Amino acid sequence: MATFSAGVCTKCNEYILLKDGVPFLVCPMCGASVGFREATAKLDKRCANKDTVHAVVADAIALELSYGAELPFRILTTVSENFPRMEEPAYLLVRLSGYERNLVHIYLEQFGEIKSDSGNVSWAADFLDTIIVYGNMDMADLIIQYIENKLPQNKRQPYLDRVKHLREEYVAKAADPKSTKLLFAIYITSSILNVLILPLLMMTPLGILLSFLVAMGLVTAEMGFMFWHNKVWGNRLGVEGKEKLWMVIFLCSMFFALGSGIVGGAPLFKIF
Repeated sequence: MATFSAGVCTKCNEYILLKDGVPFLVCPMCGASVGFREATAKLDKRCANKDTVHAVVADAIALELSYGAELPFRILTTVSENFPRMEEPAYLLVRLSGYERNLVHIYLEQFGEIKSDSGNVSWAADFLDTIIVYGNMDMADLIIQYIENKLPQNKRQPYLDRVKHLREEYVAKAADPKSTKLLFAIYITSSILNVLILPLLMMTPLGILLSFLVAMGLVTAEMGFMFWHNKVWGNRLGVEGKEKLWMVIFLCSMFFALGSGIVGGAPLFKIF
């Protein structure tokens, strides 16, 4: 699949999309032959200049109206690389991406803790209206931090109430002690089985293929139990202490089990 970069035509100075891997192209604005390296270097220079960067951001907003999201997205990516603490292009990248979850999370992490005058983040309310949804409640703490640092006091409560309601719904059953006990049981039992499978396979003449399939079946069953637990007991926001330790042990043991499916089935390691 073809990928593109943004550049500036060395002849007419217009922003253009450049196909990656193609050293020269014809500018769609003026028809001049443009070198990929020269065009991207010219854009980099413009985006790295603190005196012109705000004009570049304004140009990107105008380009979206005329040409769609791809060209301004590439331009603003270059701006953000040169000015990683500049918030407006970072937000615009999130909006142009259609509020893609990873970019939302990165934006909240980078800028949510920064206290801002509401006049400098005019997009804050629109951003919150879009991202305060059930599916983003794993980022609830970051969203609350953003609300408290970006909105004026008299506008925070409705958003805080929405987050509280969705967060309670998101983790409604996960706080039940039975949920935690069952999760620990799955972690511990699965980890023990994942370790024991190696000597069991070494004592069973199944061969590498069947041994690996058995190991795969065990790991698949364990993932099925985890999926079932999530469906029954809901999501968990924080993982700390012993729960985090057993989760890490369980995840590592899964790879041990898969490796055991190969090692345990190899003739060299048979003891019977």
